[in-house]
Order: sequence, then structure tokens, then C-alpha cells
Amino acid sequence: MKKVIITIICVILVAIVATVGVFGAMGYYTYAAIAETVEAPAVAEDGSLVIMSANIRRKEKFFSFNKMDIGSHRWYRRAKYYLENINVVQPDIFGAQEVQAGQYEFLKEHLKGYGSVVCYRDDRGARSESCPIFYSESRFELLDSGTFWLSDTPDVMSMFEEADEYRIATYVTLKDKSTGITIAVYNTHPDWTGVPGRIKQLAVVANRAKASTADKIVLLGDLNSERSLEGGNEGLAPIEAFLKDSKTFDGMSDYGATFNGYDLDPDGPMGLDYIFLPKETTVLAVGKVDTVYGGVYPSDHFPIYAKVKF
Repeated sequence: MKKVIITIICVILVAIVATVGVFGAMGYYTYAAIAETVEAPAVAEDGSLVIMSANIRRKEKFFSFNKMDIGSHRWYRRAKYYLENINVVQPDIFGAQEVQAGQYEFLKEHLKGYGSVVCYRDDRGARSESCPIFYSESRFELLDSGTFWLSDTPDVMSMFEEADEYRIATYVTLKDKSTGITIAVYNTHPDWTGVPGRIKQLAVVANRAKASTADKIVLLGDLNSERSLEGGNEGLAPIEAFLKDSKTFDGMSDYGATFNGYDLDPDGPMGLDYIFLPKETTVLAVGKVDTVYGGVYPSDHFPIYAKVKF
């Protein structure tokens, strides 16, 4: 009997040690210890503002062994550096994509002085994704916000027959307290593989954004539209009918691919992420943050930004 008890205790201890080791390898303890925060920036003296878009890459399933989900690609290993990218850019307005509930709570905890709006695209609980928008509370007053589905019935959870997933756009209407200008920001993430569905989805976003009565309209996100591939330009056409790709303004340079795929995805690299602005905008700078931190990519997309004056 004594030997049996000792054996059971040994098995339990081995299981505990193994569990601790697994969580350590996944980066959970480092993640739990993250204390860094990012403060919303003060209003720029020249009245400019910085707009950012960054696909976060959804958190992997616990037992996923897909090459895109293991090792340094796990969310617990990447989170600190995703936060660092936000700190580098210092955005006044920031849209993220693929954000799951745990990731959103992490961002809310570590982004100080930012208000935010979020809605999840389906009923999959913690696995559902969102397109939240964060904004500087000291600079902006939130006038309106909402989310709609990219479908024929956008006011209820629904999808086009050609679509692969439920897809959404989240929007805010903000009033710049320093100028009184109202800005409508739309953040979205349409399908990747379903080209006909994506084209229809982007048309829904474009029509909704065009109908806004705000002084200025911004449409951003991971639009999954590489211009050189099928459906790329066609999907962007309804947006470009009234807005302009930030990196195509006079004096700006194309910063190239934004999807990096951790240098593992055979489809990458590609330009999938965009910030569209009113055509009369003064664009002071655009760019992407392509830093790899000690071999760790913060996401499989590089964040992009535009510094503008309205």
C-alpha cells in the first residue's frame, strides 16, 4: 500500500512538473508578468494625428501544433512585442483585427488613456474574432459607434452565400476636441480565400462608410486584398471611388508587403493592410513597423500607420 501511495505521489509530481514546463514553453509566465503599458499620446502641437492598423493574429488553440502557432508564434510569446509596436507608433486612433476576447482584455489592460469599441463577429465565445477600435480619450469624444455584418442583411449576424466566415466592420464617430472636426473610422477584415465573397463584403463596407455624415471618413484594416492577385483591385474599387490609399498620396513611398506570414507562409509576403483617407487629406508620413524582436514576430502582419492633418 505504501508503495502504491508513493507511486501515485510521484505520478502527480511528474504531471505538475510537466504542466509547469508546458506553460513555460508557451510563454504563459512571461505573459502573465507583463507590466508595461502604453499611454495615449498628447495632442500634437501641429494638430496632426496618427492612425494605425495592426492585425493581431488570433490566439492559437491550446493544442495546436500548426507551424504558424507553435514556439515564438504563440500569443503568449508575441503579446509583449505587439504592445511594443503600439508604443513605437503612438497612435491617436488604432484599429486591430482578428482580436479574440482574451487579447482584447489584454489590450484594454495595457493601453492607458484609450477608449475602445468592440463587437464579436459570431457566437463562438472565446474563439470569436473582432475588429476593435481604440482612440485617445483626451483628444476625442465618442459620438457614435456600432458594428455591422458584411452581408445582404448587415444589421444581424449573417454572411453572403459566397463567404467563408461571418465578417464584420466596427465603426466609431469621433469628435476631435481640439478642432471640432468629426471623424468616422471603419475597421474591417473580410474573407481571404473566398474572392467573390470578399469583393461583395468590401462593397458593403464602402457603401456604409460613404453614407457617413462625419466631416472626415477613414477606412482601415486587413482588407485581404493584394492588388496583384485576383479580385484585389476589384474589391478595393468601391473604396477608392471616394477615398485614397494613404501610401499613394504625393510624397509618400510604398512600404511594401504587410503580411509576413512569419516567413513561413507560402502565400507571403503580400500587401493586405490599408488605411484609406479622404482625398483632400494632408498626409505627413506613412510606414510600417517591421521589427522582429529577438526572433519573435509580434504578428504575422506588420502594423501600418499614417500621420495626417485634417
